[in-house]
Amino acid sequence: MNRKQIIVKNVSLGVLYKVLNMGIVFTTIPLLLNYLEKEQYGIWVTIFSLVNIVFFVDAGIGNGLKTKLTESLSNKNYKLAKTYISTAYISISLISLIILSIGIVIIYSINLNELFNTLVLSNTELRKILLVTLTLVISGFILNLYKSFYYANQQASKVEFALLIYQIIILIFITILLNFFQRSLLLIAFLYGFSNIIIGVIFTILFFRRNNTIKPSIQSFSKEKVKDLMGLSLAFFVIQLCMIVIFTSDNLMITNLIGPKEVANYDIVYKLFQVIITISVITIDPFWALFTDAYQKQDFNWIKKTILKLNKIFLLFILLVVFFYYSSESIIKLWIQRDLNFQENLIFYMSIFILIRVYGIIYMTFLNGIGKVKLQMYLYIFGAIINIPLSIYFVKQLNFGSSGVILGTIISVIGLSVILPIQTFKIIKNNPH
Repeated sequence: MNRKQIIVKNVSLGVLYKVLNMGIVFTTIPLLLNYLEKEQYGIWVTIFSLVNIVFFVDAGIGNGLKTKLTESLSNKNYKLAKTYISTAYISISLISLIILSIGIVIIYSINLNELFNTLVLSNTELRKILLVTLTLVISGFILNLYKSFYYANQQASKVEFALLIYQIIILIFITILLNFFQRSLLLIAFLYGFSNIIIGVIFTILFFRRNNTIKPSIQSFSKEKVKDLMGLSLAFFVIQLCMIVIFTSDNLMITNLIGPKEVANYDIVYKLFQVIITISVITIDPFWALFTDAYQKQDFNWIKKTILKLNKIFLLFILLVVFFYYSSESIIKLWIQRDLNFQENLIFYMSIFILIRVYGIIYMTFLNGIGKVKLQMYLYIFGAIINIPLSIYFVKQLNFGSSGVILGTIISVIGLSVILPIQTFKIIKNNPH
């Protein structure tokens, strides 16, 4: 199957699965909001985003594995592919134990009522919810390596299919909880955690049934390949740490500075606009492995044409953002079936943020695929340093409310969408094959 056929298959199936996925998510959110009500919904969104930081601290192994495994499979070196997979599993497991230990210490060391700015739940209840969520998320974190396998094997649509099944499970059980159980954040924590584990187990088994020659084993672990993965992944790891600060701190800052009820408002707006980022990832992510393959084969003519095509597609995303900007309040009211009091300018700043992110994803996908991430790393470090101080300044000093948080994020990431395109075109210009 040539690159064009792979793109068409992955994008078309990915879009189908993601459209269904988004439909289910949009159905689930009002049910979850009705089950938990506004303040507990805000607490859950904050806890879930906080604990899911785990997925960003894999030392870059997930992304590093995606690139190295693509290279191995492209060169039909299945023994090396098996070694990378085995090494990644053992490394991720060790990292997970460290994260779990650190997480438990932190959870028992801080006043959670002060952190989440709430009295609706006791410190003991919050601690129990966090411990359950952290433990289950870390288990899913190890199993989530299956995503790198499918991406490297140029089967990105399978990842979207897995996420679709996950959301179906969530929808079914939240409907059951809403109709037959009293409000409980602990039950929600169990639901999300176990659902992710089940999906991880199923899709891992399915992958290795069809790719038995690269099935991991303890004997295939290689210390040298840890260094190999980490050598490529160190920059990815730093980038991921910075992304934690820039993209996952918003809910916690809003909770702590304003209150969990405002998190509910912010999260609803963000999830609506997240549709656009999701569509862009479906469209662009399959190109990661293809860029790696083309770069290995020095096919720069294909790379140049593909990036130009992606820029033309970006024009469609601009139109989509404009549509969302003017219609979002009406859509949200119809969707949530209740009035939400949005902070002034929140929708405008969210629109700008989405445009910057989508445009940046085009170039990050190419540069990540070929392992040129050092400049990106420095830009993320700078963004992470200024993000929280800027957000606090906009919220506390200028009284921008939750709008100030997303404004701080915009300023933190705008350099990525300006400088990375310049780097990309310099690479292409210097390799005119």
